[in-house]
Amino acid sequence: MECRERVLAALNLEEPDRVPCHTILIDANNSDEILGKPAIDDFDTLNQVKQNNPDGWIEEISNLIEGIETTVFSRCVEAAAKIGLDVMQVGIIPFYALGEQEDETLLLGDIYGRVWSVLNNEGNFNPYYIYGTTTSKEKWREVRENLEGPALDKYKKIAKKFFRRINKRHKDKIYIIVTNDYLGTFEAASQGLGWPFYARMVRKDPSFIKEVHTVIAQFTAELYKSYMDAGAEVFVESGDLAYKTGPMMSPKKFTELVLPGYKIITDTVHERGGKIVLHSDGQITPLLDFIVDCGFDGLQSLEPTAGVDLALVKKKVGDKLCLMGNIDIAHVLTYGTKEEVFDAVKFAIKTGGPGGGFIVSAANMHPAVKVQNLRWMVEATRKFGNYPLNL
Repeated sequence: MECRERVLAALNLEEPDRVPCHTILIDANNSDEILGKPAIDDFDTLNQVKQNNPDGWIEEISNLIEGIETTVFSRCVEAAAKIGLDVMQVGIIPFYALGEQEDETLLLGDIYGRVWSVLNNEGNFNPYYIYGTTTSKEKWREVRENLEGPALDKYKKIAKKFFRRINKRHKDKIYIIVTNDYLGTFEAASQGLGWPFYARMVRKDPSFIKEVHTVIAQFTAELYKSYMDAGAEVFVESGDLAYKTGPMMSPKKFTELVLPGYKIITDTVHERGGKIVLHSDGQITPLLDFIVDCGFDGLQSLEPTAGVDLALVKKKVGDKLCLMGNIDIAHVLTYGTKEEVFDAVKFAIKTGGPGGGFIVSAANMHPAVKVQNLRWMVEATRKFGNYPLNL
């Protein structure tokens, strides 16, 4: 099977020729290790723009972000193909430059009202969420007007061009899907409003919180249509819904406030014949029924260090959801030996693989993950993942 056929078989809860292998990202420092570091890095570009245009550099950097994102994701896909992954995800991030802190750390804003600091990942931009600014209903109305008007028109065009460029260059080597990372409905709402305001409104005015999720979901669904117009078939909706100890809200609250928005997104994808997976870290087990009811086709992360029992998840929803993940990034893919990586992959395939509907995947990703460990993950998947399984 080719990569696309293999991944789609797993998402259809079937047995492909072998278990596919995936990560949600390869961080830019690891892409540099795999492909070689570019002559000019992100911070070289930033410093050059500031030097050449001291009065207008903020606007200029904002205009350059689209091109930087396309290059970063294109290199990520190329690196993934080079180490043998079957599938890699890409997606626009609607950032713009705000200015600098006193220590000259670059600050970014986004269309949901979030503020991010830009950390230096070996010369590469690494955004880190700081706080939300949509801390009143009045400010939310401004965000809503933008999401339903100027931002929607702008980013629908960007999404289509972004995916076409990357897919055209790499589609013969790896299957490319779309992620909503940094844009996920739950995180965009809760982080954009800021957790104190969000939590207060959950208690005092849940209809307002439902509105926020629904508007963001409608914006997301329109973006997904643009990606599908450009050839995308599979989506990963990012939305960390749980801590390591359990969900951030009760299943009842998620069903009341978040499910209607998620249904808008999943219905949109399914109407065009696509598939959609939910990514969430943490102890997600209490939300399994909610995830199925939202209409998702798969669940990614299955974080072992959060106590997610892959066998239990497989038993409970393995006939409804394609399961992706369960390979630890806290130790196994960061400090683990080859034997530890092989053992983790073998366990995941033995537990999640029977009957199909399983994709080996790193539970998440961060810059400290080692390239060699990712290569071992791919090698182990190819060793243990051939159907019929014999483990």
